[in-house]
Amino acid sequence: MADGIPGTLAVTRGDLAEAELRIRLGALTRALRAAVARRDRLRSGLSRPELGPLAVIAQHADLLLTEAEAHARAGYARGPGAALDDTESARLAQVRERAADAGLQLPGDLLATFGLTDLDRQVLLLCAAPDLDPLYATLYGHLHDLRTPCAITPALAVDVLATTADHARLVAEACGHFGRLQSENWLVTSSSDSQLQPAPGVVELLRGSPIDAALITGHTSPDSPPGATGVPLPGGVPAQTVAALAEAFADGRLDAVGIWGPPAAGPSTVVGSLLGGRPVIRVEGEDVADGLEHALQRAALAGCPCVADLTAVQQAERPGSTALIAAVAATLARTRVPVVIMGPVPMRSAALMTRRRYAEICLSAAGFADRRAAWASAFGWLPPAVAEDLAARFRLPAPDVAAVAALDRAASGWAGPGHRPSLEHLAGLVSRGRSSWLAAVRSPERDRSALVLPDAELTQVIEVAEAARAWPRVADAWQLGRFGNPGVTALFAGDPGTGKTLAAEVIAAEIGVDLMVVDLSRLVSKWIGETEKHLDAVFGEAEAASCVLFFDEADSIFGQRGEVSRGADRYANLEVGYLLQRLESHQGVVILASNLRDNLDPAFSRRFHHIVHFPRPEPEQRRQLWRLALAPPVCTSAPVDADQLAVLDLTGAGIAAVVRGAALIAHAAGRDAIDHEDLLSAARRQFRREARLLPRELLTGATP
Repeated sequence: MADGIPGTLAVTRGDLAEAELRIRLGALTRALRAAVARRDRLRSGLSRPELGPLAVIAQHADLLLTEAEAHARAGYARGPGAALDDTESARLAQVRERAADAGLQLPGDLLATFGLTDLDRQVLLLCAAPDLDPLYATLYGHLHDLRTPCAITPALAVDVLATTADHARLVAEACGHFGRLQSENWLVTSSSDSQLQPAPGVVELLRGSPIDAALITGHTSPDSPPGATGVPLPGGVPAQTVAALAEAFADGRLDAVGIWGPPAAGPSTVVGSLLGGRPVIRVEGEDVADGLEHALQRAALAGCPCVADLTAVQQAERPGSTALIAAVAATLARTRVPVVIMGPVPMRSAALMTRRRYAEICLSAAGFADRRAAWASAFGWLPPAVAEDLAARFRLPAPDVAAVAALDRAASGWAGPGHRPSLEHLAGLVSRGRSSWLAAVRSPERDRSALVLPDAELTQVIEVAEAARAWPRVADAWQLGRFGNPGVTALFAGDPGTGKTLAAEVIAAEIGVDLMVVDLSRLVSKWIGETEKHLDAVFGEAEAASCVLFFDEADSIFGQRGEVSRGADRYANLEVGYLLQRLESHQGVVILASNLRDNLDPAFSRRFHHIVHFPRPEPEQRRQLWRLALAPPVCTSAPVDADQLAVLDLTGAGIAAVVRGAALIAHAAGRDAIDHEDLLSAARRQFRREARLLPRELLTGATP
């Protein structure tokens, strides 16, 4: 290694980082030498300079006042700064070239990808220098008139790095509370003495360790507008309007713009188009009110807009949310920093509209046409019919479709021929990114071959799935959405064990989406209003995840309304009334299963597009059920005659329970196959569990 530049033989990450550090520390040391010289010139006038760190004597005070008067007349003496000279720049270019040849990136260049300017990197290196070499801490102590080593303070950073008055302002901003280094956690400061320290991981990064810088700062890249590149604007949002707003916002005719609409409507896409790729400072989360002033100050220093996302606050519905929104509006009304505000519900503050140049766009929930356009844009090679089918089955907004496209691009890099995941599978993965504590979400494992019903009822079940795939296209083409009922609703009624839950799973499999089974024990609350909140949450989650929503034992919550004779009756009726409204507005597939249809409120009947009665299986259906239940890998000691077993009046669930019981009996007896007697014994137990009289065949033990 010559002059700190790695040779051609062994170029390692540490060698390259050390070479860069030597070059940059050389420039920094030059700035420190000038600062020390200025400080020593002041001390040279003291008769006893050794007393300076201990006490300010009269002579010292007089010299300080003389220096202050000189500063007032002529300004502060400035040093050369820590910028690289031509020779150092040439040496660094050679190191960068060697790094590129080795397929590596210099630490300084990595920091630049996170938006750190050259001045930011100088300040960061100045603060990290004592951890790289202890002699710098001693130098900093000397500059502070201390006998002990110490760290950098903002004032000392200005003294060392600033070359002009305006440069001093920039150095102070870079070190300050609102600068990128502190705001993004590259530097941490002590509130007691304002000493600046590098955050954990920064020194290792500068030495060339493979530290993940994104985990230090919390950002994967410099702040940029939300929204995916190339994603079309949501339907109903004229491109000319967005372009006009963007032009006015860029030249200052507007300084506050509201983009309002649910997340699925694509507000982030509109914000991205509005800002046109400009860097921004973002603030979001439930604590947005606390961080808003800091973000606005950062935006003011950076000369860029601020994006305030109120989604988390507006969706939290916690005590004090209204006060938080009011505080946000008051803060935005006081400042003149250009700001874009987004959230599900418009925040229309009179003070904000009066004091700012304000405009807004309100978005409606993304419809079928928006989803179709998103699929067509993300996958230009898809046939229109396939794009329409995907848009009908998966209610994914444009950013989520962009995520599917990203997964597909990633799969092209690792999946071999014949193993590349389908777009349906990838869309399901994006949908499954959401979880619910009110319902169990599972992928369907059984198809129509497992569902045994009379032909008429089986046809009705399949029609539900076909309607779910066709309705969005039909409603969009013929504008039938104006009649309401944007989704597909079905009621399955019949005795327990007749296949209602299995039918819901088959419908989900036919559509190609997941099944969300509601947990009624968590859904229903004793607290007034909580059940409605839970219902709204589970309907919203099913819509967002493109799931088939299934309520088993629905009569327990969708029961009939009655006369109000006590306070609880009034709130029970309100719950049913809310359910009726939510059922009509749901955009997906909702299936209610009930053992007793008559127990449901009559008002639900007109809300169902499909009503399927599940009868107890006839002998022919029971024959099919026995064959399915005893098919391999179930082992039997001898061929079982399904025609004989079909005499027993059992439902599909009952037959499955008999086979399960027979397998346990065989296992307890040390056998690895089920015989006829095992089935008969298990059938007797099943009839007793159902509190039904044993048929003659089971009483006598004879073959049915």
